[in-house]
Amino acid sequence: MCFGSPSAPTITYSGPSAEDVAASNAALDAFKADTAASNQAFQTSINNQISDAQAGTQALLDQLTDIQANAGSVNNIVDDAPYAVTTDTNVTPDDAQTTAEVAKKKKKPSTLKISSGGLQASGGTGVNYGV
Repeated sequence: MCFGSPSAPTITYSGPSAEDVAASNAALDAFKADTAASNQAFQTSINNQISDAQAGTQALLDQLTDIQANAGSVNNIVDDAPYAVTTDTNVTPDDAQTTAEVAKKKKKPSTLKISSGGLQASGGTGVNYGV
């Protein structure tokens, strides 16, 4: 039962070839370049949006400044209002607008007549209470 002397197995490395490694490295380099270009385009877009927003905000601030400069004081705005309310103390009672007391309306007498002769005084008429 002896088959001869045992021998050690031979181990051979069969990994990717040099061409496969070079192709993988080229793909990684292309991915890095594409990612860098995409990030730069995104950053440029964000910077443009930020500068546009800042310009819009500045335009609104300029409008508010112009409105405040042209509006004058608060008293002028209130006095020039179409329905201005005054609290002047020099208004005389003769000039005051007053209201008169509202007169109460006279109520007409009721025309509802209930005839008691139409009902018989017997069981079942009127209000029945359960006991």
